[in-house]
Amino acid sequence: MPEIHEIIFYGRSGDGIHMVADQLVQALIKRGFYVISYPEYDPERRETLAKVHIKVSNEPINARGPVTKPEIAVFFDIRLLQNNQETLNAKKLIVNTANREFVSKYLGNTDAYIISIDVHELRRTGNNYSQYVVDSVLKALFSEP
Repeated sequence: MPEIHEIIFYGRSGDGIHMVADQLVQALIKRGFYVISYPEYDPERRETLAKVHIKVSNEPINARGPVTKPEIAVFFDIRLLQNNQETLNAKKLIVNTANREFVSKYLGNTDAYIISIDVHELRRTGNNYSQYVVDSVLKALFSEP
């Protein structure tokens, strides 16, 4: 059975997580990986929860279904960390926040490696926030903390 890395993106509708996840998938495919990705949305309303499940492997992936044990969890809205049971075992968290200390407000003490990205500041300054997030996920996927 191939080694499968699981990544999950969390955000609110309109945050652009599907676009960023798609850019990540394309980057992984270009590197020669097999990838399965699919979005999951709550009923269509403003500010509803959106998720993108991604599975990555060096070999073809036959395991279908949602990400259940993510290696990396990416949060475009820090408030989604609260009461999020799916990500308690994630080894690495990438969170949209200007200050890493805010993460402890929602998670308390955690053993996860935390990367903070201020997406709002990147947007304000005209930087390509989506590429920055993709690069951060790739770095977290292929390196040990």
